[in-house]
Amino acid sequence: MSERRSSRPLNLLVVDDEGPARDELAFLLEQQDLVGRIAQAADAAHCIELLAEGGFDAVFLDVRMPGLDGLALARVIGQMARPPHVVFVTAYADHAVEAFRLEAVDYLMKPVRRERLGVTIGRLARARAAAAPEPSAQPLGDRIPVSARGQIRLVPVADIRVVSVDGERVAVRTPEGRYFVRQTLGDLEQRFERHGFLRVHRAHLVNLNHVSSIESFFNGTYLLKLDGLPDLTVPVSRRHAADLKAAISL
Repeated sequence: MSERRSSRPLNLLVVDDEGPARDELAFLLEQQDLVGRIAQAADAAHCIELLAEGGFDAVFLDVRMPGLDGLALARVIGQMARPPHVVFVTAYADHAVEAFRLEAVDYLMKPVRRERLGVTIGRLARARAAAAPEPSAQPLGDRIPVSARGQIRLVPVADIRVVSVDGERVAVRTPEGRYFVRQTLGDLEQRFERHGFLRVHRAHLVNLNHVSSIESFFNGTYLLKLDGLPDLTVPVSRRHAADLKAAISL
């Protein structure tokens, strides 16, 4: 029997180099009442990148993966300021002792059964409840991982002026440059709302804290200039003009 929801559902990250295995576990997790968001990563680098964004309660780790394996990755996760709980998922039983040395909440054997997974979710819910109270919001120093010259940089959200759709990718702009991110514009709209960002166009999300001027354009639209980006003009569509005027009492 599944436990009743407490404060909010568990947000989980599934890490496995085999796509079918990730999809199968994600499908089983979706059937659990206490589970909310489920994200996936195929390797350690993507896992760490997603965890840098925050918001995950637990990571389901495959043990045997190329490169940094699950046990090594768990050690890296354990060094984070607020590490999520770890559950190992593997077809091999010989790593269980080391897994629990790493304070894993559970050790699941493949193929994972729905009933056994329910036990794990219950353990995760209790582990979260026993931990220190969760903050109501992310710290002011919130940062977002971006791709920059083959490396991952952590850019403070407060430094971002605009987020834009660029072809099939999404880019953020700061006075220092333009960087690509993995998230969709819709995902970032939800995450950045409390930082003062507003959707002003189907392709643009603007940090209102950095708007330096607003120019009336045609047919009820506007053009925005942002401090630190003197050569950039961001259009405000007619559809979003009312939201802009309400946000800044125009």
